[in-house]
Amino acid sequence: MGVLDKLRGGDLRSIGKANEVIKDIQAEPAWFDDVFKGLYTNDPCVRMRSADVIEKVTRQHPEYLEKWKDAILNDFSRIDQPEVIWHVAQICSRISWELLEREKIVAILKKYLDHKSKIVVVCVMQALAELTEGHPALLKDTIKVIRRLTVTGSPAMRSRGEKLLKRLRFVAS
Repeated sequence: MGVLDKLRGGDLRSIGKANEVIKDIQAEPAWFDDVFKGLYTNDPCVRMRSADVIEKVTRQHPEYLEKWKDAILNDFSRIDQPEVIWHVAQICSRISWELLEREKIVAILKKYLDHKSKIVVVCVMQALAELTEGHPALLKDTIKVIRRLTVTGSPAMRSRGEKLLKRLRFVAS
């Protein structure tokens, strides 16, 4: 049974055997590449669970993303599945971006700020804050965006926005 086979079946409300796949990657890191390729399958459950596994594994091993940096930069804007978008947004700040790449990924993330999924928007707000921290030109605009969403957004957006603004104001000063 291939590692992606463990991510098949069920529906989008379940993570299936994603935690088992995480353990598999911990034992055999080369399987990370197979799971990353799962983002490109036609099966929405596999895409979602692959994104979930990638996000969880890269909390401890962000270096696994380096070889996939160009794929994320070039393909992220074409993702339309909310469950995949929010996980990919979460991993964006774990990658070492050059300035022009960082500007491009920030622009891509901003396009998702109008997404109908509030979870997507909250994850994008977090990612923008993390990506622009330490980059004054980008940070100024991020603070404006987060401030706006803290006033006009859903309760989850307002709550996350307040936390992010406290952190970003501290960083900006």
